[in-house]
Amino acid sequence: MPHKVLVIAYYFPPMGFSGVQRITKFVKYMKDFNWEPTVLTINPRTYYAFDESLLKEIEDLQIRIVRTNPKDPTQKVFAQSKLKNDFTRKILNRISQTFFLPDNKRGWMFDAVKAASNLLTNEKFDMIFATAPPYTCFRIGDALKRKFNVPLILDYRDAWLDDVLSWYPTPFHRAIVKKMEQRVLLNTNKVIVYTRHIKEHLLTRFPFLSSDDIKIIPHGFDEEDFQTDFQSSKRKDKMRLTYSGVFYDERTPKYFVEAVKRLFYERPELSNKIEFCFVGNFKKKYEKLISDPNLFNAFNIVGYIDHKESVKYLRDSDVLWLMIRHSKNPHLVATSKLYEYFGTKKPILGCVPDGAASQLLKEYEASIITHPEDIDGIKNAIMKFYDLYSTNQLPKPKDEFVQRFSRKTLTQELIKEFQFQLEA
Repeated sequence: MPHKVLVIAYYFPPMGFSGVQRITKFVKYMKDFNWEPTVLTINPRTYYAFDESLLKEIEDLQIRIVRTNPKDPTQKVFAQSKLKNDFTRKILNRISQTFFLPDNKRGWMFDAVKAASNLLTNEKFDMIFATAPPYTCFRIGDALKRKFNVPLILDYRDAWLDDVLSWYPTPFHRAIVKKMEQRVLLNTNKVIVYTRHIKEHLLTRFPFLSSDDIKIIPHGFDEEDFQTDFQSSKRKDKMRLTYSGVFYDERTPKYFVEAVKRLFYERPELSNKIEFCFVGNFKKKYEKLISDPNLFNAFNIVGYIDHKESVKYLRDSDVLWLMIRHSKNPHLVATSKLYEYFGTKKPILGCVPDGAASQLLKEYEASIITHPEDIDGIKNAIMKFYDLYSTNQLPKPKDEFVQRFSRKTLTQELIKEFQFQLEA
């Protein structure tokens, strides 16, 4: 008989974007290692993007999904129409982080605990696995462990107290959240993080944790996503450089666009030899950056497409662009998109600060790294990549490095932690 795990995940398909990828792929491969997942999540009414292809992957495997109503303000306030207005979104975020602790998903906790309690009362589960953000998921897992004494494993997709998107109006707010995190960590059996930097951060912040309490399991890529055939849409006489993801707040394309302007000024012949693709929601305010006729024809605004189609776009590109520009705790950030880039084995232009992402890009080797605001550095990197492309000498990464991030292999590492807790 397979073991059973209750997975607590607020963000889950049909919701889209990179935040759902890690848990979706963990759940997808759990059955391969004799663990049967049941996913507790929300019934999303609105969201920035939906991806039915990811949901189909899970439904085709007949994995049980238990949904409850979210009961949080973001399902109405942060609908897709609000995404267009950064100022409004920032103000609402500030209000939310003032009155809703640890996050604005706390309204989900009552219904989630009720639904999970019904499952745990009527069935035997061997493990509870909660992934965050939102950190309300950790509090739900904590409440269930205290009630049913089932082992609890937490999966940090970001640092809780010092999440790069967190904001505390007073020291009192910060102290409350720290106390919440400490309470949960004192009650958990194991902590999973995706970078060494987050592990070191937790060990420093909470001295009662030991190194053995925290396991590093990075983000990854699903090899199955890279094995399908597709028809190329790329012109053979142009180098395609692609960015996949969203821009918001500090994550802006303006430095990159300025670098392209300077590139075309210095080498105008390249304006017809490079195609810059943006795959994902692209706000109108950013379209103004490329309104110059000398730039517009070089940019391809693809828009939001489902995960499988976005992977095809990555595979159909010559160079990929990654940008991270968080001013707070940048050393903790290595976006999940980076690992999917690794799966393509394409060269990467990494516009990132020193930290987790830059270290990984150095190990990948097929990369050029610049500071995210270094316009001339970005310009020179694009130029270098084009010169390598034109002579068929674009760099390639080491296969052994890339294979470290296979989703199935990473799920196997997670299942080992499940087994250790059962045998403890």
